[in-house]
Amino acid sequence: LLHASRLLKYLWGEAIMHITWLKNHTSTCALENKTPYEVLFKKKPNLNNIPVWGCRVKVHSTSSSKLDMRAVEG
Repeated sequence: LLHASRLLKYLWGEAIMHITWLKNHTSTCALENKTPYEVLFKKKPNLNNIPVWGCRVKVHSTSSSKLDMRAVEG
């Protein structure tokens, strides 16, 4: 997945953290088809706003002035 997306190596740690987050929010048979999140917090996780891997997102930038655009495509 990381090689196919041509993700720069310095971002691989962020990708691994995202993958771990996804694994914690998806069900597993070891927990009787519950998610680790659901077992810990006693409620189902909200997965409505998860972006598709590889899609373009907007990233907040603080390097510009107040009147400049603050989101850059990343």
